[in-house]
Amino acid sequence: MKMIKQFPARSGLLLLLVFFVVSIWLVFEYVDTERQRDLAGWQSRLGMLVDLRRSAVENELHTRRELLREFAENPSLQLYLAQYSSTQNRDDMILAAQLSHVRNLLAATGERFGFDLRHAGSVNLEPVSEYGIAVTDADGKLLVASKGFSQNMAALGAPVSQVLQNGVMNPVDLFAGESGNPVYGFVMPVFHVQRMQSRQAIGAVIVLLDPRQGLFRQLENNHLDTASDETLLLRRHENNLLFISPLQKDFALFYQLAAGAQLAEASSLQQTGAFIHGTDYRGHEVLATARAVSNTSWFIVQKIDAAEALAESDQHQRFLLTSLLLLTGLISASFIAIWHHGTSVRLQHLTASLEAQTALLNAVSDNIHEIIFLLDEKYHFIFVNLSLAKILSIAPADAAGKNLASVLGPDIAGKLQNLQCNHDRGSERCVVNLPLGNSKPATSTYHVSSVVLSQGPYQNATLFVLHDLSELKAAEEKRDRLAQGIIGTLVKAVDLHDPFCVDHSARTREVAMCIASELHLDRSRCEALDMAALLANIGKLFLPREMLTKMDALSDAENELLKKHIDYAVDILRQLEFEGPVVEIIAQKNECLDGSGYPQGLRADAILVESRILAVANAFVAMASARAYREGRPIKEVLDILLQQSGQRYDRHVVAALFHIAENKTDWRNWQAAKPLAGRD
Repeated sequence: MKMIKQFPARSGLLLLLVFFVVSIWLVFEYVDTERQRDLAGWQSRLGMLVDLRRSAVENELHTRRELLREFAENPSLQLYLAQYSSTQNRDDMILAAQLSHVRNLLAATGERFGFDLRHAGSVNLEPVSEYGIAVTDADGKLLVASKGFSQNMAALGAPVSQVLQNGVMNPVDLFAGESGNPVYGFVMPVFHVQRMQSRQAIGAVIVLLDPRQGLFRQLENNHLDTASDETLLLRRHENNLLFISPLQKDFALFYQLAAGAQLAEASSLQQTGAFIHGTDYRGHEVLATARAVSNTSWFIVQKIDAAEALAESDQHQRFLLTSLLLLTGLISASFIAIWHHGTSVRLQHLTASLEAQTALLNAVSDNIHEIIFLLDEKYHFIFVNLSLAKILSIAPADAAGKNLASVLGPDIAGKLQNLQCNHDRGSERCVVNLPLGNSKPATSTYHVSSVVLSQGPYQNATLFVLHDLSELKAAEEKRDRLAQGIIGTLVKAVDLHDPFCVDHSARTREVAMCIASELHLDRSRCEALDMAALLANIGKLFLPREMLTKMDALSDAENELLKKHIDYAVDILRQLEFEGPVVEIIAQKNECLDGSGYPQGLRADAILVESRILAVANAFVAMASARAYREGRPIKEVLDILLQQSGQRYDRHVVAALFHIAENKTDWRNWQAAKPLAGRD
């Protein structure tokens, strides 16, 4: 205090310097926190996308393996190879007859793989091809092959030998064929019909496939509204990383880079599952993450250019940084002006300070994008900033004294004079569509803030600040499209994983929204219910596919595992920010009014109304829809069952609403006729 009294000027400058330094530090800390939040959002999005595409690739490989397994386990093929390998009971006439049948079988199997095998034949008869299906004996010699299957077994020697020796299926990793085209496939052992006779393979079946016809299509961007999104397949090759899926522009397939290179792809494989911000093989700054593909040496890398992903974030940060630094500068300038005013004894110094402050405020108002103007009590202009003057193509001074309607037109003047907005400490804030100037679109959306001044020479004048929201609105619409694309991708992923209940989520959503409308739920609750109905079955992605497609009754252990799909769905979705209790609705969809449901055994009013609606809609669709093992129940029968269980399992009001709706929904009866494969609802 003594120092302040002895040296007031120095003390004031020191305090101002401390305030300025601390304010600048806080501004940069806040901006950095906002950027980290945006990066965390992209980490979640990229992780979800790479998991979905990994699931699609694994499903593609599983389907191809199962087709080849059916061929290898065909009794006709097994009998032929057993007869061929026999040294004592070999009958050439029988062998010839069996060979003809095996060729037909090979042709039929090849067509399931997508090959044109209407004229399949033995080796040495057709031109060489990159792709096809073939059968070998126990020594790896080709016996019968699809049209044009290559006799050059050099690339297949090791996989075929391992299969014949170990008796276990072996994949043929992606490699460049003789013409440079990509090739991959599988080698499957063939055993005796009665496998107990011998555990030694009596031959093998080989399929070589074109990844461009199926595998690479699983990596394509069909849902996201992004230009630089890219999904890549890679594998380690000695000390290099080998790109085994198509790349952009001038980079050829099977492009290699050093595994130790400081690039995003290498870092992603070294830290599988981590979120990487680095430079990719093109030299572009990207955001990336990677996952390993089960039962292969492959990795999937999901990436997007950082410039595109963080464009909105960078713009937002620049706005925050500029605004907050400007505010800090204004406050600091105000402190200086106040200090100078309090310590100055000369009027000239006070006048100079006020002129400097006025010039600063004019510079600020003329260099920001917001429209600012001041009106007197009769709606005549007192002041307009440069932004409005440019729109009107006039000088700022020319607007002074003119009526609002004569300058902006009666339509805009009427809207501004009759604002019906939220009141906040004497000011009004609202969003209004105004056709200002020659802007495109003709009508732009503005956030309008108005406040009546209560002090100073302009007392009772009204200050208007208009902020153009058109770009922000377009950005929000883009994010909404992205969210809808992700949700559609999630629903498609569930359908791919559990193909026997296709359309179950969409039908459940339709019924649930009809009930919600009948019960007059407000818009926000309906939106939350709509989202929950679509995502309710996402937890099935973590259940074994064999269990979901099982035709027989599930065991007790399998039933318990099936119930876990609720927990899996909650774990996946709880990290996302939804508008409304989407996760809670899904978590309670299998609860019953009498407490007999799961996973928490909630009762009556403890269960959300949206969850009760979803439970009834889910049960209705499950019983009314046809399955491979049964016909769909008639709508009336389903409604009677729901009515019998209302009060115990289901809410009576929800069931009653469904009764009223079902009378006029004739298209729901079509669900009884459309008969997909069986699945678990």
